[in-house]
Amino acid sequence: MIGTFLESYDFSGKTIIPFCTSSSDSIDNSLHIFSELCPEAVIADGLTANDGADIEQWLRELSF
Repeated sequence: MIGTFLESYDFSGKTIIPFCTSSSDSIDNSLHIFSELCPEAVIADGLTANDGADIEQWLRELSF
């Protein structure tokens, strides 16, 4: 579970870039977990990565 992983490490001052693949749920339903468990981290805009074109655009927006 992602919660166990996030609780196990200190993400203070780090940037977390969340993404997932899902045919039924958006990552928006899970983003609160990151800010709750890593309040001292920067949480970038997340992506539900189901379309290659969306992934490329998202990466460009993140400056990758």
